[in-house]
Amino acid sequence: MPKAVTPPICPPCGLVARLTDGVEIYPHRRDLHAKPMWKCEGCGGYVGCHDGTTKPLGTPAGPELRKARRILHEQMIDPLWMEADRSGLYRPEDAKARAIIRGAARNRVYAYLAFHLGRAKADTHTGVFDLETCRQAWRVLNGVSYSQIRDWAKDQKVAA
Repeated sequence: MPKAVTPPICPPCGLVARLTDGVEIYPHRRDLHAKPMWKCEGCGGYVGCHDGTTKPLGTPAGPELRKARRILHEQMIDPLWMEADRSGLYRPEDAKARAIIRGAARNRVYAYLAFHLGRAKADTHTGVFDLETCRQAWRVLNGVSYSQIRDWAKDQKVAA
């Protein structure tokens, strides 16, 4: 029997979200109609689920928080690890080597962010960040290069 999923709590409202589907959240997107989603009745914030489950990808978010999370990913987090194989620190021979480098880089970026936010790495994902944590993460990563993160990880003995 599958493990029961704990409903997420909405950060701004403190309310427990209810399970719904993409028909309610995205009525104009037929491709999302069958997807389970969690919705906050207080603010209307929502969050999707891991594929094939009702396990939330994070906590519900309204438009402002969804935008902050997306921008943090697109402009700060993802460029650091997604371009690590082209940083000049490595010479990948093929796609598999590039994927390994990027995976290790992603791990280091999140470890760096967790350390500087004072959080456990397991709790360091934009899907659970509130607005203030998004702002703090932005400040932590602003002006930092992947090379600096890799050096920090070596000093901290962070596993790749």
